[in-house]
Amino acid sequence: MGTTQIRDELHQFINQADERILRLIYGMMKADIDDEGDYLLTEDHKQILDERLAAHESAPDEGSKWEEVKARIKKRQV
Repeated sequence: MGTTQIRDELHQFINQADERILRLIYGMMKADIDDEGDYLLTEDHKQILDERLAAHESAPDEGSKWEEVKARIKKRQV
């Protein structure tokens, strides 16, 4: 099935769909469009990430192991 045929069938389906289906389709489309912008970083954010990456690369053994982090989180939830 080609793109044109898919568009035509979707238009027919949308024209006949009830409100619940329209809201679901709209939500999926909106989420897809919004996701494209999620990966855009400001220059400030890029700088912070670059600094953190440089700090990690200069001392990769510093910090906590994942199991230690999880244990601290679980301890706080009690």
